[in-house]
Amino acid sequence: YLKKDEYEVWAMKMEYWITHNDMSIWEVIQNSNGIKRTGRDRDRRVIILPPMTAEEHIAVQRESKARTTLLQSILDDHVADFHYMDEARDIWNAVKARFGGNDESKKMRKSILKQKI
Repeated sequence: YLKKDEYEVWAMKMEYWITHNDMSIWEVIQNSNGIKRTGRDRDRRVIILPPMTAEEHIAVQRESKARTTLLQSILDDHVADFHYMDEARDIWNAVKARFGGNDESKKMRKSILKQKI
């Protein structure tokens, strides 16, 4: 599970696990699916149409699997923060933004570790 200040290790483990189990899911996380047909309802609001072709069905299944995999790897305390996101790529980027920290905090952690050694 992902814990605060352990994003780098979590990201490496997730990439390794996903690429060795189902490479297509890793591609969805990195590149997004992009296959969504849209239309308009009677009130002229934009709606996402259900998949019609086999390729669209497979794309929806991959996206769902990637999303579920990422949400399962996050601590229960944080799942609600990411559950509303529709795409696995958005979840990955949000997790990175939340738990990855910035460059300055990474430098601080490195310098603290060096001082302890």
